[in-house]
Amino acid sequence: MIEARHTLSGKWLADFCSGPYMDSHFRQVNIIGKADPGPYPLLMFANHFSWWDGFIQYRLNKQVYGRKLYVMMLEEQLRKHMVMNRCGCFSIRKNSRTMIDSMRYASGLMGNPENMVLVFPQGEILSLYKTPVCFHSGTRYVIKFIGNEYRIVFNVNLIDYGPCKKPSLNIYHKTVNPSSFTSMPELEYAYNLFYNECLASQYSTAW
Repeated sequence: MIEARHTLSGKWLADFCSGPYMDSHFRQVNIIGKADPGPYPLLMFANHFSWWDGFIQYRLNKQVYGRKLYVMMLEEQLRKHMVMNRCGCFSIRKNSRTMIDSMRYASGLMGNPENMVLVFPQGEILSLYKTPVCFHSGTRYVIKFIGNEYRIVFNVNLIDYGPCKKPSLNIYHKTVNPSSFTSMPELEYAYNLFYNECLASQYSTAW
């Protein structure tokens, strides 16, 4: 597996793409939600729908949570875009023996309360209109390998154009206690419930 790095050039890239570059492509970027992370490491689950994924969560983390962000990324994609490794991306290869190494690595990161690990439970880029969000098996293993107390961040990102040339981006987030869930189906259900709440909020958004 490919372990994550955080370099000055990676920080510059992430700051630029999640800041001025993102602002130039969206009419507005809104962060919506309440954070209650406590002094714990964070595991973030987010919908995976665009090229912007990763930079969106970088912006959310920078403005709200203030953790050191690590992103789980498919190894074949990371090898094509190794610059992302400098921004905190580490690899996972599905259906491979090395997948266990990635899970143990993620678990080690979750041992530090200053860290946040981002996982895209869908495992691939899918339309934001495809619901419900189905958690792939790797997500179950991430949870299994975390042995310490932590908090989960639900993140849903939705865009709308309305009558405008540029879309608006709404970044919804919510902090939850993993002790609220006794099984992976319950966690998946809770995330989809939050997803539907975000969609309902989106329907009522004024242009």
